[in-house]
Amino acid sequence: MRIAVIGAGAIGGFFGARLAAAGQDVVFLARGATLSTLRSRGLVLSGAHELTLPVTAGDDPAEIGPVDVVLVCTKTFQVADAATAYLPGLMGPQTLVVSTQNGLQAPYVLADAVGRDHVAPGICRIWSQLLSPGVIHVSEGPQSLVVGTWEGNASPVLSAFRQALREAGVHTVDCHNIWTELWNKVVHVVPQGAVGALLDLPLGQLLDHHRSLLGRCVTEIATVGRAQGAELPEDIVEQTLTFLADQDPTSTTSFQRDITAGRPSELDAQIGAIPGLGDEVGVDTPVCDVIAETLGVHAARGR
Repeated sequence: MRIAVIGAGAIGGFFGARLAAAGQDVVFLARGATLSTLRSRGLVLSGAHELTLPVTAGDDPAEIGPVDVVLVCTKTFQVADAATAYLPGLMGPQTLVVSTQNGLQAPYVLADAVGRDHVAPGICRIWSQLLSPGVIHVSEGPQSLVVGTWEGNASPVLSAFRQALREAGVHTVDCHNIWTELWNKVVHVVPQGAVGALLDLPLGQLLDHHRSLLGRCVTEIATVGRAQGAELPEDIVEQTLTFLADQDPTSTTSFQRDITAGRPSELDAQIGAIPGLGDEVGVDTPVCDVIAETLGVHAARGR
C-alpha cells in the first residue's frame, strides 16, 4: 500500500516505521529539523522496540500524489492546518484518512476537509516519546492501532490497511463501532493526563496516593460517554484502573508533559472537552470541571 504519514513524532514515527519495515510504501510529510533528520539519518526506535530505518520523507504532497491511506499523526490543535496543507495533494477516489489523536474532535475536523466517506477514525495505544527529531523511545506496553469507518461499513482499503498493520506486528481488530472504541480510549487516557498534569505526578503515584480522584475522573467521563451513546462495560472504572496498574509507573502522557512544560497542548480536545459534552446530555461533571478550569489557567500562564 501507499501510505502517507503526516507527522513523524512519537505516534507517526512509530507506526510509519513499523509499516515501512514490513515492506509498505511509506512516505513521511515533515518540515524543518525533522525533515532534515529523516532524509539524512532516517528513523530510530529505541527501548521496547529497537529499529533504525532509512525512510522516504518530503514536504510537498503534490510530489507524492494520491495514496491509499493517510495517517494524520499531528497534535489535535494542528489537524485543521495539516488537512489544509497536505490532504488535497494526497487524496484519490478511495483514499482513507486515519485520525490517531486522543479525544473525539479530530475525525470531525478531517470530515469537514475531505468528507466523512474518506475518514477512518483511529485509536492508537502505544507508550512512546519523541526524544529528538527522528528518535523515538518506546516503552513496554500495548502497540496497537484500531481503525473503523464512520458508519461501521466495510471498506476494501480499510481491510487492506488492517492486514498491513498485522504484517507489521501492530495489533489491530476488525471494529464495527469505532465511536465506542474512541470513548473507551478517552476513558483510559484523559483521566491520567488530566490528574497527572494537575498534580504533576507520574502514573504510579497517581494510583498509590490519588486513586480516589483518578477514579472519580474516570467515572464522570464514562458516564458522559454512555450518555453520548458509547456502549461501555459496567465495570469500565475497574477495568481502567487495572489496565493503568499494569503500565510503567513512571509514565506520563504527552498531554501532561506539554501542560507542565508550558507548551501548546490538547487541553481543549481532552479534559477541556468533557464539561461541554456532559452539558449536551445533561450529565454533571464537577471533578472534570474543576480540573479543566485549573489546567486552563496553568496553560494560559505557561503561554
